[in-house]
Amino acid sequence: MGKVTKIMLILNILAGGAGIFFGMGIKGDLKTAEEAKSAAEATAQSAKGGASKLESDNQKLSNDIQTLQGQFAKATNDLGAAQATLASLQGGQGQMAADLQQARQDNAKLQSDLVAAQSLANQAQTLKGDIAAYEALGTTQEIRVRLSKLDKIEADAAAKKKKAQDAAKNKPKPNTPKPGAEVGAVASFDPKFGFAVLNRGASHGIKVGDVYRVTRNGQLVGKVTVQKADPTTAIANPIKQFTREPLKAGDKIVKDS
Repeated sequence: MGKVTKIMLILNILAGGAGIFFGMGIKGDLKTAEEAKSAAEATAQSAKGGASKLESDNQKLSNDIQTLQGQFAKATNDLGAAQATLASLQGGQGQMAADLQQARQDNAKLQSDLVAAQSLANQAQTLKGDIAAYEALGTTQEIRVRLSKLDKIEADAAAKKKKAQDAAKNKPKPNTPKPGAEVGAVASFDPKFGFAVLNRGASHGIKVGDVYRVTRNGQLVGKVTVQKADPTTAIANPIKQFTREPLKAGDKIVKDS
C-alpha cells in the first residue's frame, strides 16, 4: 500500500476515533459510539477503496508516461533519420545539378564536333569531286598538251585584242558636222510615237543633244533633237514649235547653227 493511501487511512481512522470519543464524552451513549465506529469503519473502507483506485490511476498514469516517453524517443529517432535523409537528398541535389551542367557542356561539345565533322565531310565530298574532275581530264601528258593549246589560244586572243586597240587608236575620229552641212537623211518616221530614225550615227559625228534642220526639196519642214546615237544610226525627236508637218523618209538632215 502506498504512503498516500496509508496516510489517508490513518486520518480517517483517527477522525472516526475522535468522533467516537467526543460522542461518548458528550452523550455517554454506547450505541452512538458503536454507530460512530461503524461509520468510521465504513469511511475507512471507502477511503481504502478510493486509495486503491488512486493507486490504479497512478499506475495507469505511469504506464501512459512510459508509453509517451517511448513514443517521444521514437519520434526523436525518426526526426534524426529524416534530417539525415534530407541532408543526403540536398547533397544529392547538388551533385545532380553539377551532373546536369556537365551534361550540357558535353552536349555543346558534341554539337561543335558534329558541325566540324559535317564541314570535313563536305570538304571531302568537294575534294572527291575535284579528283574525279581531274581524272576526267586525262593523263598528265594530255593535260600538258591541253594547257599548251590553252596558252596559245590566250596568246592569240591577247594579240588580237592589242591589234584591235592599236587600230582603234589609229582610227581617225569622225569630224563634227559644221553648221549648214548636210549630214544624212531621215530613214523612217514613227507618227504614233513621234520619233525619227536617222541614217547616220556617232561614227559620222552625230552626238546626243545635237539639233538638226529637216528639209524637203530645199524647204525647211522642221527641226529635231538627237536623243540617242549608235555608230551608224540615231534617234531624234521633232521640236514642235519648228515642225509643222510629219517628217518623211528621205527628208534631208542639215546641222543647225
